[in-house]
Amino acid sequence: MRITIVGGGTAGWLAALFISKIKPWVTVTVIESSAIGIIGAGEGSTGALVDVISNRIWNFGCNEIEFFRETGATLKYGIMHKGWTNNLEHSYFGPLGGTQTSSAFMDYALAYGLVNFPEKLHVCTELGLLLENNLSNYSTQKFQLERTESLGHAVHFDAHKVGQYFKKCTLRSSSVKHIDDEVLDVNLSETGNISSVLLKSGKIVESDFFIDASGFQRILMTKLESKWISYQKHLPVNSALPFVQLQDHNYIPEPYTTAWAQKNGWMWMIPQQHKRGCGYVFSDDFTTADKAQEEIETVLKQKIEPIRLLKFQTGRLENTWMKNCLAIGLSAAFAEPLEATSIHTTISSLTTFVFEFLKHTVEETTNPGSINAYNRRINRLYDDLKDFLVMHYMGQRTDSEFWQHIYHGNTKTELVELMLRTAENRMPSKGDVPDYQGAAGWGLWSFVMAGIGRLSPELAAKELALLNYKEGISLSTAAKQYTDELNDKFKRNSKSYLKYADFINLVRT
Repeated sequence: MRITIVGGGTAGWLAALFISKIKPWVTVTVIESSAIGIIGAGEGSTGALVDVISNRIWNFGCNEIEFFRETGATLKYGIMHKGWTNNLEHSYFGPLGGTQTSSAFMDYALAYGLVNFPEKLHVCTELGLLLENNLSNYSTQKFQLERTESLGHAVHFDAHKVGQYFKKCTLRSSSVKHIDDEVLDVNLSETGNISSVLLKSGKIVESDFFIDASGFQRILMTKLESKWISYQKHLPVNSALPFVQLQDHNYIPEPYTTAWAQKNGWMWMIPQQHKRGCGYVFSDDFTTADKAQEEIETVLKQKIEPIRLLKFQTGRLENTWMKNCLAIGLSAAFAEPLEATSIHTTISSLTTFVFEFLKHTVEETTNPGSINAYNRRINRLYDDLKDFLVMHYMGQRTDSEFWQHIYHGNTKTELVELMLRTAENRMPSKGDVPDYQGAAGWGLWSFVMAGIGRLSPELAAKELALLNYKEGISLSTAAKQYTDELNDKFKRNSKSYLKYADFINLVRT
């Protein structure tokens, strides 16, 4: 079977990598124009990307240390959230993944932390302990840099370089064909399937199946007239001013993304090896681009030079798979940059499609049952992550028209409203939020809700006292035992860990 991918970048080359390595009988062609650039101000990921570069999903021929050195990457343990409540000085750290009891009937380790160290709640997790102790989970063995344990970390990187890295991994050991050109037109067959694409050079490329990785252009899906489902009511930000902060040679990047709430949205700060990729994500319903830039320059006390004004629509396609065309990456959906869901959902989509739905022939692949099943699953993933993002804004900040709009309930989803009410009466748990491969799960929800003040230490103490772990042991005692065991284990294992600064200096190019 022949598959043509329109668009390169991270999404397009990840698609080529997945298909060529997992289903090598497929003939893959990537149409990518070198004349079309990307922002490249810096981007973060979830642990899903580490699963790719460490070859945990499949043997893709990637190498973690090579990835760090070629993409300017740094470690990411989570997100430092600043100013998301009415106390503008308040900040909280949300580690990737939750406590080791986040899948229990009640997250008693989290509850214990809420009662005993609410301002350092993240030390309930291994990534939180890495942060507190300025460590990496890498060591030097036989003069080779190696990861000692998988603790669920993610990475920051230069977005342009990541696309190039996956392009290299794809082309160096496979028969994937690469065409540097632009798509001018899309041709449909009598059945409504895409039959070919016309390139700027005049060449026509025929294929059995197509993948739209053309970003916001959605070159293929627009031709198929896939409808757009807007998230604008719930995620009102729709503009961004990306910019770069260059750093000197003494700069040690933080092992976390900073998400700093501002009067009309929030600012990302993503550390790379020699710079920070930054940007102000805002709603133009409440401010202008010029005023947004002034706002950020006042906060940072320095002038910035935005790369450009980026406009976007939050939402997803009604169906990301139509006939013989699959949309991935920004072509399929875009929530907003918070929590780095774009590459995460790209990898989830590709894992689902390539492993489960891509068969030997186009007829076997495009049967209606498969298309409907895939769309239901991926649509649910996007919608569930939307709910998770909406919860970040529920910290009751009211110091601007933007935040008052949110405070008065205009952006709440049904699940967010339910979770807020639930937390008033009992500690929420795993069963209260979507929990499946790719979903945020209670592990991530818990630290956001705690960080914005929506989980009560008093209620946590009450429930710890109410329940018994097993005969003769209270839940509170079990939680303390867990916390002590976590710290003891960390002390033992971390003796071989490199200091975070030493790790950065070893991978720095």
